[in-house]
Amino acid sequence: MKILLTGGGTGGHLIPLLGVVSELKKISLEKKGRELEFLLITPASGFNKNISDAGIEIKTIKAGKLRRYFSWENFKDILKIPVGVVQSLYYVYRFKPAVVFSKGGFASVPPIIASWILRVPIITHESDIVPGLANRIIARFASKTLISFSAAEKYFDKNKVVLTGNPIRSDITEGNIENALKFFKLSSDLPTVLIFGGSQGAQKINEFVLEILQELVGKCQIIHQCGDKNYKEIKSRVHCLEHKDSSSNETNSYTLKSELKRRYRLYPFINDEMKDAYAIADIVISRAGANSLAEIVALQKPNILIPLSTSANKHQDENAKFFAEKNASLIIDETVNNSQDLADAIFKLLDDKSFQTQMKQNLSKIASPQDASHKIAGEIVNI
Repeated sequence: MKILLTGGGTGGHLIPLLGVVSELKKISLEKKGRELEFLLITPASGFNKNISDAGIEIKTIKAGKLRRYFSWENFKDILKIPVGVVQSLYYVYRFKPAVVFSKGGFASVPPIIASWILRVPIITHESDIVPGLANRIIARFASKTLISFSAAEKYFDKNKVVLTGNPIRSDITEGNIENALKFFKLSSDLPTVLIFGGSQGAQKINEFVLEILQELVGKCQIIHQCGDKNYKEIKSRVHCLEHKDSSSNETNSYTLKSELKRRYRLYPFINDEMKDAYAIADIVISRAGANSLAEIVALQKPNILIPLSTSANKHQDENAKFFAEKNASLIIDETVNNSQDLADAIFKLLDDKSFQTQMKQNLSKIASPQDASHKIAGEIVNI
């Protein structure tokens, strides 16, 4: 059976596809069904390597981003959509899929239009509570719309909606603390804070961390994924901290340099070792993207969310609000709060074990995403 996959532009759209593909293969093996063949149609992206490494063929197309605000880029991007549709028509016709699974986003629009023209059944998945414009368009062509949160149902045709949860990487729950201690060179005697801003990093989170880094490493150890584009700058600024002028207080300067070297681990991107980073983390600090939240729920990690203030339709704000209302997360508003507010929240959570326990219990009451890949795969097989 041939299955066409669409989505892309960021790791948030592509990485969950791997969990669904893995589950589809399991179902096929258990039922001794036909051999599965996958094709991903997506724009060129640095995350495509993760897909190709999993043995999935990729065809790249042009895809224009759909914006609801004025931008000169709109004039250029609008021309990419028909080009992408023509490219997709060729690839879909050649591949002849039995079904299309769309992870959503602007990258999915041309392949979905092409698939609809060629009468291929379409299933789409919405990760967030508030869907973006692209997914609202795609849902009109879809036979079924799968959602991560029940609150998203009101945006779609209720006769097509199925609540599945959000798929996570199949290995994310298999982390090992001992492996983490070795790989990240950390101490088993200190609490660990995992900080990341999604697959592409987050400039504002990075700024906050640098401003309070001296305070943080005095009390805990940190694994910090800062993003490829920010890595050189952050590394340089940390180096300056390590070698700052010590004329005023030589002892404190030496202590900071020592603690930074022992307790702060900076990475542009963490791939295979992310499961181990989660395993050793006492608390997690992240954006409020659907994939990060799904992993936090699956692992029941006490967390602090810093929603991206410029996210489309404020979907990260809505995601974070949903979790905060269930007392499953603390929120730092990057437009209102400052780095010291973040430091206070970190120490409050680290110091109060009963608070951590309560947050874990509240996370456990949110629909687990661990079955999401299986549910989605089942919907794909059924159609």
